[in-house]
Amino acid sequence: MTTTTMPATGDRRGRLLLLLGLGLPALGVIAYVARLMAQRLDAPWYVPALATAGVGLVITSLWRRRTGWRAFALVLVVLLAGAEWAMLLSMRLPAYAGPAKVGRPFPPFATVRADGAPFTQNDLAGSQSSVLVFFRGRW
Repeated sequence: MTTTTMPATGDRRGRLLLLLGLGLPALGVIAYVARLMAQRLDAPWYVPALATAGVGLVITSLWRRRTGWRAFALVLVVLLAGAEWAMLLSMRLPAYAGPAKVGRPFPPFATVRADGAPFTQNDLAGSQSSVLVFFRGRW
């Protein structure tokens, strides 16, 4: 006669928490890649937020049952969440100064012309009239 032992309900919940804790950071990365492919370039705040929620779930799973794999998963998710927070916080955009207005100095910038020559706000200075056109898109 063979007997099979069913895992305790608490252990099943712990495994579910572990899987969710590993899945949320992966979902954040997948969502970020999908947004990049859709050319939506806003701040990806949801990526580290999902990873942080994953850390909480893995900690809860580890609290229910302490195993080496769960501890390893916790270290992995903490490192991923830390890297994602560092990435998000390093993505600083310049402060918005409002639209350019007549008689108001143009905000400082540096770019490259189509022929590769440098172009700055100093090239707009002088008595000549200038038009600066910004085309956003792919070529």
